Amino acid sequence: MKRTFAAAALALLATVAAHAQATLAEGEVTKVDAKQGKMTVRHGPIPSLERTDGMTMVFRVKDDAMLEQVKPGDKIAFDAARVNGALTITVLEKK
Repeated sequence: MKRTFAAAALALLATVAAHAQATLAEGEVTKVDAKQGKMTVRHGPIPSLERTDGMTMVFRVKDDAMLEQVKPGDKIAFDAARVNGALTITVLEKK
């Protein structure tokens, strides 16, 4: 019984992780402005914002350390949300 529960829990975690990965947008960093706490990203659709069109946009970042992880030209996967009215990158993965 415990093994069945553990296997089911692991399967659920794997499904959640795969879904989270699938909902990340893909893009390319075109500018990093550490003083302003922003980065500019050329991106495709952003599922969490219900944006189906690609464009280039300026985003704030959830954590300033994110700005140190990337430079112009880097390919990224990211998620964004409206935080206090500003479009903000909340998850960032360098490709």
